[in-house]
Amino acid sequence: MNSVRKLLEDELGLIMHPDKTKIVDNLKEPFTFLGYTFYGGYVHKPSDKAVKKFKGEVKKITRRNLTVNMEEFIKHKVNPVIRGWGRYFGIGFSASLFRELDKWIRRRLRMIQLRSWKKIAKLHKELRRKKWKGELPGLRMTRWRSSLTKPVHTVMPNEWFRERKLVFLTDIYKNLHPQRG
Repeated sequence: MNSVRKLLEDELGLIMHPDKTKIVDNLKEPFTFLGYTFYGGYVHKPSDKAVKKFKGEVKKITRRNLTVNMEEFIKHKVNPVIRGWGRYFGIGFSASLFRELDKWIRRRLRMIQLRSWKKIAKLHKELRRKKWKGELPGLRMTRWRSSLTKPVHTVMPNEWFRERKLVFLTDIYKNLHPQRG
């Protein structure tokens, strides 16, 4: 520690933070560095703070009161954020986290699409086009819980987002780790 301090402070003119600088046994104690939490020797995943910041950024761009052209919105607003975060944190052990974040992002986009349609008649029309069996639902188009219902998932399945070229975090992870599957 003294030799590192001497090199950084004396020769390079950098100041080491007294609280943040320490020697850690990674097998016994996890630590966070550059947005990753390292633990168990070689395992690393995005830190809770990094996930919270990412979710905050996605929430900021996917406000529920938006009415947008979904293809353009995904291409210009959502995909750059997902792609950047996913490629940075995709090298970690984060497959299950990426699956959960993908579900959450698609739910937010479903909510925006419902809001953009405004009237329940548009949802009913899309359900009829998809050969919906049974009674047409009476949903509120502006409610968060509506984005999780079966009729909405029938109209906007995951393939619907692929057609609109949404970048999936799980696809980024698979591209970075083809050996993990």
